[in-house]
Amino acid sequence: MSDKEDNVVYLKNRVSRSTDPVPKVCEVASEIFEEIIILGQNKEGQVQMVTTVHDPAELLWYMEAARFGIMLGATEDDE
Repeated sequence: MSDKEDNVVYLKNRVSRSTDPVPKVCEVASEIFEEIIILGQNKEGQVQMVTTVHDPAELLWYMEAARFGIMLGATEDDE
C-alpha cells in the first residue's frame, strides 16, 4: 500500500491528510501500530484524545515529534 492508500501518517517523510472516514483510519492503524495517539474533535465539538501510551513523557515526545514535522512543512494534501 502507498501512503495515500493506507491513510497512515508517516512522520519519517511527509504527513498525509485524508478525507477517509474515521473507522477506516482506525482499522488500518490497528493493523500497523503498537502504540497510538488519536486526537480529534467529538460530535459535540470537544477536543479529545485516545491513546495506548501510558507514560506522559513519551506521550509528549510523540506529540512534539508530530508538531515539528508539521512545522517543517511535512504535509501534503490528497490529490
